[in-house]
Amino acid sequence: MRITIQDNGVADMLDRFAEKIRSGLPQGLALAGKIVEGDARAHAPVDTGRLRGSITSQAQGLSCEIGTNVEYAIYQEFGTYKMKAHPFLVPALKNNTENIKQTIKDSIK
Repeated sequence: MRITIQDNGVADMLDRFAEKIRSGLPQGLALAGKIVEGDARAHAPVDTGRLRGSITSQAQGLSCEIGTNVEYAIYQEFGTYKMKAHPFLVPALKNNTENIKQTIKDSIK
């Protein structure tokens, strides 16, 4: 007695799903980066506006980097022994976790 197990199109279905992920994920990451960028800008400490205006997001491949090139940003984010922290980047990521997940899901549908 023998039984046979066949593919019945599962491999093709997985290939189509993988292609949707490959094509949609970069766009989803870029959109998610814009969400975090916007939130970070909204909550950045403002004196001259230089820090707020310098926050950008850049998606490349399967990652997205959000940040600033302003040299004092790290002191604002984490504080110093003389200055209290005024975090804006880490909270922007944490506060938008569900939005990020949904944005990425929507982009690969």
